Amino acid sequence: MDAITLVPVSPAYARQIEAYRAAFPVHGMQATPDADRIPGLDRLEEFDSVDAWLQFCAGMQGKISWFLAVRQADQKIVGCVVLRRRLEYDDDDPEFCSHIGYSVRPDERRKGYAKEQLRRTLIEARRAGLTSVRLICRAENTGSVQTILANGGALVDTIRGEESGMTVNRYDIALS
Repeated sequence: MDAITLVPVSPAYARQIEAYRAAFPVHGMQATPDADRIPGLDRLEEFDSVDAWLQFCAGMQGKISWFLAVRQADQKIVGCVVLRRRLEYDDDDPEFCSHIGYSVRPDERRKGYAKEQLRRTLIEARRAGLTSVRLICRAENTGSVQTILANGGALVDTIRGEESGMTVNRYDIALS
């Protein structure tokens, strides 16, 4: 794995964010109840342009932060992550809320980026004053399960959404 840096979303990366969104297959594995959502780029699907979404992100400062995992060697976005200061800022069903949501560009998976991206996001969560975080992932998403466990995740339970039909694992990570 090449070294990555977490950087806040910004207009300087607008074109790369569009390319990142386009890299996800339309009929790929659904990670959220909203099939159009790419974890880590939460709410982007609601906006006509990346610029409008970036304005929304700026307005959520102090509540929600979005970061890009940028590979240092070529400045390419290899992953995206969202950090919510409180679970109530997640717009999913309360049982399916998480402090952190992330994704890795499909052509960059299985290189260790998810693990490092989550590790760095946990540092940001500590800086934001959180003492623990809740994460969820589809029960069959073994890559995400391994990523969460490698970063200290403790399985809380497995639940199934009545509306979505999704089965997810819920994990907590202590930030002491």
